[in-house]
Amino acid sequence: MTVPTALDLPQTVGWTEVAALEFPARAARTVPLHALPSGQPVMRYLQRAFPRGIYQHQADAAACAANFENFAVTTGTASGKTLCFHLAAMESLTTLPDGKVIVLYPQKALGPEQEERWCTALQTAGIDAEVGRIDGHVAVSQREAILERCRVVIMTPDVMHAWLLSNLGKKAVTRFIRAVRLIIVDEVHTFSGVFGSNAAYLFRRFEHASKLLSRKRLQYVCSSATISDPQRHLQLLFGREFSLIGPGRDGSPKQPVSLHFLSLQNGSKDFLTGASHLLQHLAQERLKFLCFSDSRKQTENLAAIVARRDHDQPEDELLGDAEEDHPVDASALARLSILPYRSGYEARDRSEIQTRLARGQLDGVISTSALELGMDIPYLDAVVLLGIPASSTSFQQRVGRVGRSKPGRVFILSSGLPSERILFEDPQQILRRPPAASTLYLENPNIQCIHALCLGHLGGEHNTLLGVLGRTTEGDFESPVTWPDGFVDLVEKERSGTLPAAMQPLRTQAGEHPNRAFPLRDVETSFKVEVRSANGTHDLGTLSHSQMMREAYPGAVYLYATRAYRVTRINALARTIQVRPERRYSTKPISLPTLAYPNLDQESVHHAEVRAGLTAVDCDVMISESVIGFSERRGGNAFNSPYPLDAHRTGICFQQPRFSRNFYSTGVILHHAALQGEVPRARLAELVLEAFALVVPFESRDIGITTDKLRVSQPGLEKGQSILVVYDQTYGSLRLSSKLLERGVLERVFETAVQLTEYAVEAEPEAQERGSLLEIRRVLQALADDARQPFTVPTWQAVPLPVAEPGERVRVILAGSHGICLLHGNREMSVSQVYYSPRGGLQYKGRLATDHAWETHLTVVPVEGLQAIPGVSQQGWYDLDLGEVVSEDVAQSAPS
Repeated sequence: MTVPTALDLPQTVGWTEVAALEFPARAARTVPLHALPSGQPVMRYLQRAFPRGIYQHQADAAACAANFENFAVTTGTASGKTLCFHLAAMESLTTLPDGKVIVLYPQKALGPEQEERWCTALQTAGIDAEVGRIDGHVAVSQREAILERCRVVIMTPDVMHAWLLSNLGKKAVTRFIRAVRLIIVDEVHTFSGVFGSNAAYLFRRFEHASKLLSRKRLQYVCSSATISDPQRHLQLLFGREFSLIGPGRDGSPKQPVSLHFLSLQNGSKDFLTGASHLLQHLAQERLKFLCFSDSRKQTENLAAIVARRDHDQPEDELLGDAEEDHPVDASALARLSILPYRSGYEARDRSEIQTRLARGQLDGVISTSALELGMDIPYLDAVVLLGIPASSTSFQQRVGRVGRSKPGRVFILSSGLPSERILFEDPQQILRRPPAASTLYLENPNIQCIHALCLGHLGGEHNTLLGVLGRTTEGDFESPVTWPDGFVDLVEKERSGTLPAAMQPLRTQAGEHPNRAFPLRDVETSFKVEVRSANGTHDLGTLSHSQMMREAYPGAVYLYATRAYRVTRINALARTIQVRPERRYSTKPISLPTLAYPNLDQESVHHAEVRAGLTAVDCDVMISESVIGFSERRGGNAFNSPYPLDAHRTGICFQQPRFSRNFYSTGVILHHAALQGEVPRARLAELVLEAFALVVPFESRDIGITTDKLRVSQPGLEKGQSILVVYDQTYGSLRLSSKLLERGVLERVFETAVQLTEYAVEAEPEAQERGSLLEIRRVLQALADDARQPFTVPTWQAVPLPVAEPGERVRVILAGSHGICLLHGNREMSVSQVYYSPRGGLQYKGRLATDHAWETHLTVVPVEGLQAIPGVSQQGWYDLDLGEVVSEDVAQSAPS
């Protein structure tokens, strides 16, 4: 690694270079064609297209393809992995005359460009195999013909899930699945978290269909530029072993790329304004760029600032006419030279941005991670990073966007976080950070339920396949696929109509079409953003529930492709968000501190340990997030709007005092004497989370942290004492927070947090704030000291669980207390009666929470449909023999 010459930026840009590195150029390592074991058709293609030989890793792929092995290529960005795909497909197509190939790209944006490459490669090879593509741009009426006509079909996993497997009753679909012999999956590292866990079930569902329809063997070929422990990741994702072709076999050449670490000059404006100056400077220098942000809202805000400066508009001026008939102003996308890009955009807007970018008609694009992946941008000169991504995977992907065909530059802008100061002082640390670990958690009950519904419901995939085969749909569920623990049992419950009541909300949301109701990228169904005009309703993308809490709560100004819209109504049942065009104001949610309700019952604790004075418990937890209003800025004016909102004055329909989200997950509870008393715990929590991300890289959307108090007691854990809670932000959990208690992690996190505090103290000009940071450092040091000590299992966790007599008693919430009703949008429910019904079984009768109190009418739900709030709900036992409720104390004192 060498240091490039100093970067000369004009003073007006507002940035100073504090460090620089350079990735030097690298010569190619090739293998002559005569050394390859490929079949004759493949050799003819290589002789025409690559007469001088192919790179080392491509030659390894050719050998795997010739042997029809499952293999994965994990070499660097722009190393020529596409040729590895082509070689595998050509071997399959020419050896298996009736065989077909599915090529999966994780993002729709990659499809059109790759389709052209596939067509060119097969034509050059002289292989008579048509290539087709099916995604959201392709009409449903045309899709069956593509399956019939084409031997190579490009699609997204989303299409496979929502359309292909939901149409197994159609002859074109079943004939196609019978013929598929090879599945190619690009950018396999992106199949992580919720998306990857859903995809793991999707691939098994496809294989279930394939093996029922035909016993022919399926081959898998994958690629990724950045992946940690690929063998384990691929085993979880596909349920099979792969031959790996890793970075050490990478024979591709590289152009030089320089990395420039920039900090704002003293007295410069805020971070986004400074970033806008740099982007405009690059545009003036005729440098084509991609600018990456880790936040959807930051992406939109920066694009709006640049658009406003380009057109010299006042801050609160409209992006378009608020009264126009077409509220989605396509002309803005065609007019602006720097555009935003993120997930959730409508297809028409994504296509417009991608087309202009690929043609070199844009100066730049400000994007989330949505443009990290392999879309080729030949005109690209530079990449700008708004801060350093927590994940080395994202960092390598983003840096790899330049230096493909010519030298490139990367500008890394410090956002001022203490963690970035650590990395800026020693930039080599960035290059030593490992890729993010695979985060596939196939035991997530909600994810399992979604796929059990797709596979097992009355008109679902399994019954449809049995009908195609002329077999009875009666009898037990049988599958030639090996499924994760617990899944087959859940499928059988769905088939027999005995799905647990806790999963009935998902069943209701699924309706008759679970494949279409549940997207692969979230555990919950998405919310659709809609704007109405004289010409009807127009869609403005989709949001997850958690994104809505940050971007589109009632009254929020929601940004979409540089345009501003006001959220006027949210329909939780229909999963829609209604908006109207608005001036370019900005809003921020006013939120209550996130509440965490850990469940310290022995059966809900996954791991617990005591290290000197530090207790750490990995357990089930309920999380409650609440927005109670919003702050708004209009030019130089700022004001707050608390809930409930006056509908007559604002035109916004929201009469509740808070907008909340309750969900069940898992988390790690941290308790220590140093956390008690007057400690700035919120700031301390931020530093701990920042340190955790440095030690174990993760996506910011996946893990949260909050401070709260204990609502139950255990020995050494007294009710009312303060705790830190690091929790999974995915409904049902992906078990990411548990990494905090892996060997050596906890102590490293606290040591890193101490170091971050030292940087924060140095940067803080206010004496009072410095004093708070010094107190935080003292607490963190105490935590770090104890975290280094050997651990023991707490006494209350070491006691064996009592073995309950089956069917005698059922744990219930007592009348007069309340819980969370899973069957009514996770609203609170006040219990007035617990009773047994011969028809409905054990049930609650009570009232659901409304705007200010409780509903006037009574609601009846099964016991499984009401979840206790740990430490809040008063619980007892319903004795099925006596037909009455007994308190916890009575149940514990009764003889066994």
